[in-house]
Amino acid sequence: MKITSSYYGNILILGRTNVGKSTLLNLLINKKISIISHKKNTTNNNIIGVYNNDIYQISFIDTPGNIFYKNKIFNLFKNYEYNYILFILDKNRWNYIEENFTKIFSKINIPIILIINKVDQIKNKNILLSYINFIQKKIKIFHLFIISAKYKLYTNDICSFICKHLPKQKHFYSSSYITNQTDKTIIKEIIRENIMKFLHKEIPYNIKIKVVFPKNLLNKLYIFLLVNKINYKKIIIGKNSKNIKLIKKRSEQNIEKFFHKKIILNIWIKIK
Repeated sequence: MKITSSYYGNILILGRTNVGKSTLLNLLINKKISIISHKKNTTNNNIIGVYNNDIYQISFIDTPGNIFYKNKIFNLFKNYEYNYILFILDKNRWNYIEENFTKIFSKINIPIILIINKVDQIKNKNILLSYINFIQKKIKIFHLFIISAKYKLYTNDICSFICKHLPKQKHFYSSSYITNQTDKTIIKEIIRENIMKFLHKEIPYNIKIKVVFPKNLLNKLYIFLLVNKINYKKIIIGKNSKNIKLIKKRSEQNIEKFFHKKIILNIWIKIK
């Protein structure tokens, strides 16, 4: 019986808030596990997403965008060993945040795969060339990708490239494993994403979401939105219940797509 080699690696995803880390992670593993929003600090904890392709397995670790202080970045390296770092940049932005990352990179011996995202927003390509030259003086780059995660431009090439450079190693996760997020967490994140999409920017941060799975009701979920002001409750409901209906409908669609089964949400809004 022929024994097939297996390949595995840990990849850390770093970059400033709103650079597109969560969008890219979802594309890399072809599954929406990480919340996407234009609002700051949407991802609050490290999220693991696992890419499986026959003999190749890649564990991607998505990090919060607010960990750009040196001590927080160093903490990422305490419990994991990484084969590569995906360092994502927002078109041609560069300030103290990126400088802090580069200072850390100079002290660790992990190859940096640089990803310049949102290239669709750069009209003058000469700016892009000068930006790449600037970065090359700051960071030793193992490989460079220029992408648009929003429009899925050149994102497929990233996993193909990483697979070619993975070490021979047993897979850490089963082939069916996707993420370290629990079902409840994924449901909460989907609802929170839709709340962010349809409501004012200051409200989502004041909402706590509780998910209850009723016994013997496999397709029904009880959702409690806990707020601390009566005005927030009114805004969430909206005129003629418009907002809450939109949140419910879109959340049900997203949850059904993820879990591949019919879902009914019963949503209550309570004052804490």
